[in-house]
Amino acid sequence: MGSRRTNARGRQLQEIINEGYINCIDDVSTTFEKNDYEEKLDWILASQPLLSLISNVETHPTIGTLCGHKPLTFDIPIGTEPKPPSPRLSLNFKAANWPKYRSKLNEQLMLWNKNHLINSALAIEEYTSFITNSITSATQEAIPTSKQLNTNIKLSEATKHLIQLKHKTYRKWKKTGEDSEKQQYYKYK
Repeated sequence: MGSRRTNARGRQLQEIINEGYINCIDDVSTTFEKNDYEEKLDWILASQPLLSLISNVETHPTIGTLCGHKPLTFDIPIGTEPKPPSPRLSLNFKAANWPKYRSKLNEQLMLWNKNHLINSALAIEEYTSFITNSITSATQEAIPTSKQLNTNIKLSEATKHLIQLKHKTYRKWKKTGEDSEKQQYYKYK
C-alpha cells in the first residue's frame, strides 16, 4: 500500500482506510503527472454517509496548470426536500368582478366611525387593521382563487436518467475530446 518513493507508511494509511474515514478508489487513471513521473488516483476524503454516495469517479486531462494534478469529477446522488405548499392564496384577477369588489369595499369602509380621531399609535393600528380587513373581505367575495396551485414540479425517473446521461456524456467528451462525444452531448440538449 503506497509508493515506496512518496509514502513509506502505507500500512498506517491502510488502517485509516479500514476504519472507513477514507475511501480508496481502485482506478488505473493517473491523477498526477510531472517530468515523466505519474501517480494513480488520489484520495477522496468525506464523512459518512456522504462517502457511501460517491460514484462514477473520473479523471480528466490537466487544465493548463503547471502543478501536474488532474481534476477529478464524481457523482453524488442527492436531491432537495419538497417545499410545503405556499400559504398564500393565488387569485385570478382576470376573472374578478370589479364592480362587486368596489361595492363591497365601499360598504365595508362606510362602517368606520368618521368622528373617531386618529391621534395615537393605537388608533393608527386600529385604522390600518380596519382597512386591511375591508380589503380582504371585498377580495374574498369578488375575486376567485386561481385553480393553479403553487407546487413543485416532480421530475420523472426517465427525465432524471436523461439528465444523468447528458452530464456523463459531457464529462466523457471533455475527458477524451472526441467529436462523437460532443455530438452525442448536443443531442441530449
